[in-house]
Amino acid sequence: MNHNDHPVRKTLVFFVAVWTGIFAFMARPHSPSGPFSDWPRWGEAAPSEAGMSPEEAQLVLDAYTHPVTDGDFLGPTTESPIVAVPDSVTTQPPPAPSIPPSARTGSETDMGGYDRAAIHSFLHKNLQLVGNDEAFQTLGNFFAALNAPARKPAIHVLHYGDSQIEGDRITGHLRNSWQSLWGGGGPGFLSPVSPIPSLAMRQSWTGEWKRYARFGKQDTTIQHDRFGLMAAFAQPDSALSDSTRAVASLRFEPHPRGYRRNRSFNQLHVALGQVNEPTTLQLTLNERDTVSIGLQPDSLAQNVSLPLAALDSMAFESLELQFDGGYPEINGVGMWTDSGIVVHNFAMRGSSGTVFRQLDRDQFRQQLGAIRTELVMLQYGGNTVPYIEDAERAELYGRWFTSQIRLFQSLLPGVPIIVIGPSDMARKTGTRMETYPQLLWVRDALKTAAINNNVLYWDMFEVMGGEGSMAAWVQSEPPLASSDHIHFTPTGAKQIAELFRQSIQAEWTLWQNTQAEQSLVDAP
Repeated sequence: MNHNDHPVRKTLVFFVAVWTGIFAFMARPHSPSGPFSDWPRWGEAAPSEAGMSPEEAQLVLDAYTHPVTDGDFLGPTTESPIVAVPDSVTTQPPPAPSIPPSARTGSETDMGGYDRAAIHSFLHKNLQLVGNDEAFQTLGNFFAALNAPARKPAIHVLHYGDSQIEGDRITGHLRNSWQSLWGGGGPGFLSPVSPIPSLAMRQSWTGEWKRYARFGKQDTTIQHDRFGLMAAFAQPDSALSDSTRAVASLRFEPHPRGYRRNRSFNQLHVALGQVNEPTTLQLTLNERDTVSIGLQPDSLAQNVSLPLAALDSMAFESLELQFDGGYPEINGVGMWTDSGIVVHNFAMRGSSGTVFRQLDRDQFRQQLGAIRTELVMLQYGGNTVPYIEDAERAELYGRWFTSQIRLFQSLLPGVPIIVIGPSDMARKTGTRMETYPQLLWVRDALKTAAINNNVLYWDMFEVMGGEGSMAAWVQSEPPLASSDHIHFTPTGAKQIAELFRQSIQAEWTLWQNTQAEQSLVDAP
């Protein structure tokens, strides 16, 4: 007998026993109250099923590129009637009458600022902005600014949002498209110590920096509200002594994968919070041109604006800001041209969009007033969805969001606001990925808040295809959304940005047509 046979036999018996145990465990009956209820079983290991197939999702997207007819219909709609939200809190959901004519997409009437009667003839209903007469008339103010030949000083668009726009996603494509049409360059404001890499610009820093935000996880040691227009600030670590503190600097370089127009700018703007003691800001451009600026102690806010004329005749390679002495609070570092349009990406991971009233009002007003803001976009709702328990809580969120809209209206009178609602979001139910049931409550609360306060709403949920579309976007080739069934992939983000661009382009075309017709009427 071979003495090696026994160990081999024991090994084989061991493996058979292990696999038998695994098979028995995975084949166990379902017991929701058992200690292993959260562990996988064979039936749950299969790929998740989606309510909408990738092919059906693609048909929705294809419908946006085809000529529009009166019979266009993409299937059952999840759009709910829009109703007024009273200022006082109610304990029962309000009744649901049909949408009044003034709150429709406005295709049937002359919307004050411009005639939108032809909107259905070339833009799919899902892509159309929704709002009342006053909201569209205010949007005309944005177009009037764009219609000026010089567009100087630069026209600024503020794109606020949650993690769906992190890394310059969605915003970057809009910025590049609009700058190609209306001129301008540069990425706009950048977070001085960005927690997420951005394609807008490559960033690095030296020294000990700390970043504080008014949203997400907050540092309770901060006893003030000077978070500025980005709701965050970065600061050299004041806990270090002068003998151990390294020189604090911020460095910006072109991102090799970013849009080339991000590299084209001739203005620098540094938005500051409090400066505790005299500080010298030294700017070095392309490793050779250096400028020093003194920052005086300030109890609230100051803005440093500096033309970079050298960039009119040479390519941008690097920009370094060095702070010597003091611990200034830096809210943002902005780069843009002195004319055209610039679109800022203000991403707030974890935010529900209800942070703005918590900011120092005077500082927020000063920093918004330092630039020529002509459009505000608020893209929120996704972070709220998982925590909404019922329709009443969603309505409460809508009232909180209403207060944010009214704040912007008070600080930027006459400036149009577009609320971009949440995308579809899915969670696993059995073997299927299904839309969060409370998502529609949140969507309706935001849409109601927008319409009741004379601002516009763009329904990203319906644009995607409605209920079940997120799972289909995840399974698409290439994937348009990530496996978390919440965030878009870069390809999906670009798709959404392009569809939103088409919506704005349609309104711009109608506004131009109205102006041309009016000029013929007024001609002698």
